Amino acid sequence: MKKLFILGLLVIAVFSFIFTSCKKDSETLSLSKDIQNIVPDSTLNKIIALGMPINKGTKPTDLQNIFKASPHALKATNVPNDFALGYVFADYKFRLYDQDNDKLTIKLDYVNGPESGTGIGGFVSGNGSDFSIFVKVHAVNSGTPAEVLQVISGTITAEGIKNFYFSNFMLEDYGDPKNLWINKEQGRVIYDSDGVSPVISSLKAKDTGMETGVSASSGSAKK
Repeated sequence: MKKLFILGLLVIAVFSFIFTSCKKDSETLSLSKDIQNIVPDSTLNKIIALGMPINKGTKPTDLQNIFKASPHALKATNVPNDFALGYVFADYKFRLYDQDNDKLTIKLDYVNGPESGTGIGGFVSGNGSDFSIFVKVHAVNSGTPAEVLQVISGTITAEGIKNFYFSNFMLEDYGDPKNLWINKEQGRVIYDSDGVSPVISSLKAKDTGMETGVSASSGSAKK
């Protein structure tokens, strides 16, 4: 009887292992290999641990337009002595273009206060209106460059993007000679605190909001 009980426990353990492994493999496969290449599991786990939602899948809708996230408020951070949660950064304006749903690629340009950037390589995931974008950007702040991983998630609606979430992680600050950037492996999760990121006419459009201020990749202790 004791042997049968132990055998039963072993069978349960084996099936649990197989189920967990299959579930993990399924979750990984729901992001394209290109995304997995630019976002290592260690980095993705840090992003998710900070509360960043990730919409997985391989059938996103058309996302091409220009949007503005405002108020662009801090949700979570792993930066020591960072701004208080709820701190409002400069408006994040971004343009999505050249989307290819066969290759699951997309391009991004953005302006965020004194910071601006262009995507080096961008990939998209999601199903229908729910999407996530993963892009490695070449960023410039006051003439000083950096390479930053940006992730954007949300739901496309007639008004723009609902439930916009944004995360950025520093990949390379090139020594940060002007002390402008957060450090490598540091990052934040930021969200549009009024719930809707509307479509705008251009990245240079002047409208109500916070046009200037601290960018999302700025180092708080250095300001």
